[in-house]
Amino acid sequence: MRLVDLARNLPVVTRRTTALEAARRIAGDRLSALVVADETGRPAFVVPAVDVLGLLIPLYLREDTRLAGVLDEAAADELWSNADRRTVGELLDDDDVRVYDILTVDADATLVEVATLMAAQHTSIALLDGPEAAEEPLFITLPTVLDAALTARGMRGGQTA
Repeated sequence: MRLVDLARNLPVVTRRTTALEAARRIAGDRLSALVVADETGRPAFVVPAVDVLGLLIPLYLREDTRLAGVLDEAAADELWSNADRRTVGELLDDDDVRVYDILTVDADATLVEVATLMAAQHTSIALLDGPEAAEEPLFITLPTVLDAALTARGMRGGQTA
């Protein structure tokens, strides 16, 4: 199985992308993480989706989660309305946020190599590199790696080989 056959396009955001736009991209593509480009536009970082969610929730609520239970819908609407004022750049600058350098894998790497590298670097997205990589960046995602590994062994969907 060739990695290029498993690769897909993913949205790539920048430091200036608002938290609201980042959340829309995560929700729209059902992503577990978000790819962030460097100042040249090249994919450089991966931020877990849960950390983007944290950007939408004020610090005082994250520090005392019991407060979230007393907020009514009007207060919730006000919290979410601030999402267009926060940016992905704030996440990259926050020491409490897990920001990973993008894992780059050769287009001719094996599925086992990619899985091993993803596990070792604690990342769920890898950038495909090499002569077979397209003009637009192509990525391998953790769910795709797991699906391919399980399918190849007849173990997908509760089945066993």
